[in-house]
Amino acid sequence: MSEHLAPQPKRRRGGRIRAFLCLGIALGMGAVGTFAFWTDDVVISGTTFTAGTLDLQVNSSDAYATTTLAMAAMVPGNTSAQILTIKNNGTAPLKYTLVGGLTGTDAAAYHTAGALKLTITTGTVTGSGNSATCSAGTSVYPATALTNVTTTAIIGTRRGPLAAAGTEALCFQITFDPAAPSSLQGKTATATFTATGTSDVS
Repeated sequence: MSEHLAPQPKRRRGGRIRAFLCLGIALGMGAVGTFAFWTDDVVISGTTFTAGTLDLQVNSSDAYATTTLAMAAMVPGNTSAQILTIKNNGTAPLKYTLVGGLTGTDAAAYHTAGALKLTITTGTVTGSGNSATCSAGTSVYPATALTNVTTTAIIGTRRGPLAAAGTEALCFQITFDPAAPSSLQGKTATATFTATGTSDVS
């Protein structure tokens, strides 16, 4: 008796081909990240930082001693005057203030009498000796009696700014009050001023 074998199903090659194609596409997509990229760099250099300097001077000196403002054998009504030039000898812009007052054995006596008055203008000097005055210009500090406190504000609001090498000429005048009491005869006091520069130019 012959046996009849059931017909075998045909293999579907198309399905296997599609599977290989899908696998190939998947592998191909995963391989994109392996490509190389070109790069190029630019170096930025030469950025150097140097701090500026502050060097405030009066008449081109860091410590100026004036004799022109001094008065000897003065009597009520006498005056003396001198141009003092404020200079920025540094490299950074600055503004400045000024304080001052009287020192010496008889400073308190002059302070009490209010006998030595300071005036500051942007003017020029007229006359000489005990009759020199500041003329023209604008007022920087109105006639005010010097006190025996050397930290008294004279130019309290910062002036400037002065650029590097910049200057400002100020005329200082001292007046011995015409109403000064006779009790001041023979008494001596010394005026001291301090100018202070600051980099805060706001």
